[in-house]
Amino acid sequence: MRRIKLKNIFASSLAMVALSSIAGPSFAGALQVSPINIEVPSGTATTVENLANKGTTVINAQVRVFKWNHMDGKENLVPTTDVVASPPALKIQPGGVATVRVVRLLKTPVVGEETYRLIIDDIPPPPDKEGGSVSFAVRHAIPVFFQAPGIKSELSWKAKMNGQSLSLTATNMGQLHSRLSQLLISQNGKVVASVNGLAGYALPGDFSTWKLRVKGIQTGATIQIKASTNDGPVDTKIQVQ
Repeated sequence: MRRIKLKNIFASSLAMVALSSIAGPSFAGALQVSPINIEVPSGTATTVENLANKGTTVINAQVRVFKWNHMDGKENLVPTTDVVASPPALKIQPGGVATVRVVRLLKTPVVGEETYRLIIDDIPPPPDKEGGSVSFAVRHAIPVFFQAPGIKSELSWKAKMNGQSLSLTATNMGQLHSRLSQLLISQNGKVVASVNGLAGYALPGDFSTWKLRVKGIQTGATIQIKASTNDGPVDTKIQVQ
């Protein structure tokens, strides 16, 4: 089955966003989506995503759903028919709004948690024939979780120094994803590294790793890890390997 590396998708999206801002007035559309994270409780097969055009040009959007998984710490998107988006394509006038339905077609109950990404591509108009200006697409990748009741995340942490780089790994042995933000690493009460905003996800049964540049931390030292998650705060101490 064909897989798509999520890292490449996000990198391309960031490049597209940067270039579209350079292009200026040639791409005046501004697609806003909400919510930016969808959690669907057990027994619910359908949820919705709201799209709004805050710009001055028509927005043409393509909408797809991919299975989202981690394999050995690497994120992948895999085509799926288990969950679909309707409509798969839409046009939004300036100032207009639209709704996308995300539907789980599987008839079997959710066991633990199922993880997907709702991919919304804001497709630009063709190049201006007179001025020759070029517009660039913008991609939104919305996490979608179908969840059984009562599940929890269960994080364990490891840290390893390599020169001035700290490799920090969070392994999730629970059934619920962990959405980590405001990640703080401190030693002896002093913050030595941090990630503001969203740090990333540790999906069930796999791990995520962050490479953080730090100084003065030796093998065997004790560090404190603090973070906010969807399943409660993290506040733990571990020994650097």
